[in-house]
Amino acid sequence: MNNTIKKDKGLVSKLNKVFIIQLVFISLATIGGVFGAAKVVENVLIKQALQGEAKFFWEHRAKNPDFPLPKTMNLTGYMVKNDDFSAVPAPLKTMEEAYQRVELNHKMPIAYVTQKGNQKLFLVFEEAQVSKLAFYFGITPLVIVLLAIYLPAFISYVHSKRALSPILQLVRKLEQVDISQAGLSQLSFDDLNQNANNEIATLVTTFEKVSGKIAEFVSRERNFSRYAGHELRTPLTVLKGNIELLKKQPLAPPAEKLVNRMEPMVADMQALIEALLVLSRENQVTNQEVTVVNDVLRNSVEQAIALFSEKTVHLHWQARHLIEAPLSEQVFAMIISNLVRNACLYSGDEPEITVTIDHNHIIIADQGKGMDTETLARIKEPFYRGDEFGEKGFGLGLSIVDWLCQQSGWQVDFASQPGQGTRVTLTLTQVRILASEEKNT
Repeated sequence: MNNTIKKDKGLVSKLNKVFIIQLVFISLATIGGVFGAAKVVENVLIKQALQGEAKFFWEHRAKNPDFPLPKTMNLTGYMVKNDDFSAVPAPLKTMEEAYQRVELNHKMPIAYVTQKGNQKLFLVFEEAQVSKLAFYFGITPLVIVLLAIYLPAFISYVHSKRALSPILQLVRKLEQVDISQAGLSQLSFDDLNQNANNEIATLVTTFEKVSGKIAEFVSRERNFSRYAGHELRTPLTVLKGNIELLKKQPLAPPAEKLVNRMEPMVADMQALIEALLVLSRENQVTNQEVTVVNDVLRNSVEQAIALFSEKTVHLHWQARHLIEAPLSEQVFAMIISNLVRNACLYSGDEPEITVTIDHNHIIIADQGKGMDTETLARIKEPFYRGDEFGEKGFGLGLSIVDWLCQQSGWQVDFASQPGQGTRVTLTLTQVRILASEEKNT
């Protein structure tokens, strides 16, 4: 298969992405919840606790002027009277808000200040112990919760991947299938049926039946084309021979006109039969031998031009290089014949055709009617003709050329504009340059 399915973009990749996205969102949601809870603890619970401590202190100080300042492991109180900050740490003097963090003793505790008359109460809360408690009672449960979520998710992932395993095996098997009559006939999924579930087994069974039917239809179509082509060759050969005999006889003008009309039609029928036989093949072109391309090319061009005895063809030969390449002469001649015939058909009564050999490129250019963009895009379609009621032909020539080039590993490109002719470039492979010429021959 030309377009191989990329594993990175397959079902396993999508399953991996879903699993990873699921874990990422779960983790972000859980971590976000923990940080949100920490902010709530800091901005709500601790603030309310400090406000309560301050209220408690002022109530008891009002009753007892000697009521001591708070002093615990996490909470320290400082008192300022008449703006005397001598007993207060310096960072507390610059507090801009009633509740904020301050840098004290290389730490960032939370400070809260309240005022009653000319007295200010500073409460400094060290949440280090609270952070430890948050770690043990927050982070540890978080890890346990994440593991409890990840484990079922991973188990689901493993079971999902196992369920998709038969489909992946089926895809890999189809990637290696030779899409041909023989390949489809030999296609078997017995090894998948043993491990597949009911749905996959049904899919495999149905595919085997469909591939068998396709192989049968392909075989029937190819056999018909092959047998019909061979059966039609005999009467056409007889007709062609009789027409050549008639042309050698002295004929009356009406009879000569009929013979001249019959000859190109027989040639067209022979070309159509050859096309059917070529299209009925499914294997790559074989029997390639290293051949001097110039000789085969010139013979093929001259034979194709000879079919247009009613036209005056002006051939310009530009062999810039003498080249050789491994090719099938029959296939190469069929490609060149189709290209030259098209150039003659669509170039009026006096076609101007230039054949150029430039390195591994064979260029056939004409000065005919040319093609518009739409026609140029469809010329390789079977039975398509840009001018339905114009020149003769069946619309198979360029389809055959394209197919033969693909089978031979060559490339054919078309360039054309209406009224400016057409330029066809055939690019060969494994070309060896034997000689170069400075001037045209």
